[in-house]
Order: sequence, then structure tokens, then C-alpha cells
Amino acid sequence: MLSAPLPSVRVALRSPALAAGVAALLQGFGLTLAEGAEADVLVVDDPWLSDPEALAAEVEGVAGVVALGSPAWVSTLHEAAPGGWAALGTDATPAELLAGVLAAAAGLAALPPEEVLPARDEPDDPGPSPADITLTPRERDVLALLAEGLSNKRAARELGVSESTVKFHVQAVYSKLGVQSRAGAVTRGVQLGLISV
Repeated sequence: MLSAPLPSVRVALRSPALAAGVAALLQGFGLTLAEGAEADVLVVDDPWLSDPEALAAEVEGVAGVVALGSPAWVSTLHEAAPGGWAALGTDATPAELLAGVLAAAAGLAALPPEEVLPARDEPDDPGPSPADITLTPRERDVLALLAEGLSNKRAARELGVSESTVKFHVQAVYSKLGVQSRAGAVTRGVQLGLISV
């Protein structure tokens, strides 16, 4: 049983095979089904893998993409998704599907725990090991606020510091995690167990 109300997320389903079962699950969680440009999150399945151009046109303008099916979605979405994304197996539980939709809508990446991604910034660089990373308490706070999707300005208000101070800490986090973007920092932070989503 959920204890807090869910955010308002509009979901579009782009597969007749998904329409019945997935639609019922998502509506059961109180999410709204939408069409095309009105959707926040697009849900697709394996037939879309064979037509990358059509997929690119579909995902343009949505906050996130959830793909159900093949493990190939992990690398496809890691490289091509404009915002948040989730790659789930066809055996995903209703709770995993909901978590994937909410993560994608929030601009985060969600994938099965057995999958590990390289950093988007430098795919061949495994990055620092968890033992090599020491974030200050303030840097951990800033990383957590990045994971929540806060801008530097909002993070500064939340922490009671200047925006330039937040920018300084963001750059320190990027450096210590070996990344060059907010998405990379959040992904690496989750992989290293520094934050949870």
C-alpha cells in the first residue's frame, strides 16, 4: 500500500500488445493515460528496437521512456533517450513498472539490479571505485538534491547557501565521481550506493 500520493504523470503506450495489461496496471496506480505530445512518459516494447528512426521521433518531447522486453534496451536508451528512462524485462512486477515510470518521469535511469552501466560521459572508463570516493557531507547533500532534479538555484535555497556555492559543490561531485553531467553523477551515485532513488 502506498503511503504518499503519486505525482501526476501522463503515460502513452506505443504497442497494442502493451495496451490492455499495462494500461490496467498503470491506471490502477492512479496514473493517467495520454496520447502523443500530451504524454510525460512513453512505454514501448521490443518491436520498436528494429526501427530506431521511428523510436527517435516518438521519444522527442517526452520526459522519459520505459521499455519492456529485451536487455538490448539498456544500451539503446542509455545512449539515445533524451531524458529519464527505464529498461525492464517482460516479467517486471507491477511495482517495478510503477518505479520505472516514476523514475523516467523524474529524469532518472532505472534498470534491473543485475545490469551495470558505464558512465555516459566516458563509456570505457569504469570510474573510481567506491573505496576511492569520499564525498563531504555537503557534497552528499548536493548529490541527493541532484537526484531529486533540483536546479542549482533551488538547491541553494534548500541548503541556505549561494548558487555559486552549489555550483562549486556540483563540480566537486562531478570530479570525484568521474562524470561530466547531472545524469552521470546521479547514475554513478546510485551505482556506488552513495544515494538511492
